[in-house]
Amino acid sequence: MKRERAVPENAKTFIIQEVIRNAEMIWRRIDEQHIDKDLYARSTDCQDLLTMPMLRICELVSEYRSVFEEADPTYPWADVAKMRSKIAHPYGGFDFDFVWDAIEVDLPELVRVCKSAID
Repeated sequence: MKRERAVPENAKTFIIQEVIRNAEMIWRRIDEQHIDKDLYARSTDCQDLLTMPMLRICELVSEYRSVFEEADPTYPWADVAKMRSKIAHPYGGFDFDFVWDAIEVDLPELVRVCKSAID
């Protein structure tokens, strides 16, 4: 069983802000590189540009889940944490639709929840 790290009170906002920064990095890269779903599925460069920040988001939520659950206990943080394994260990092949849909559908709400928590 994974033991979660103790988090000093003054670090909680920083951890949540890291999720926001990584999401904004994804959106900025999509805009700057003109990445759409089709290009993402075809280009390993685009996959790397977007998938690595998604992995960091999932890892932060996994590693510091209590921080996020404290911020909003109703959000499905466990699903975000599990997403890391699905992205990092794509048994049967990488699911481009899964990651792209998470970026388009789930990421805006995740950021909204995180921003609300630090406001």
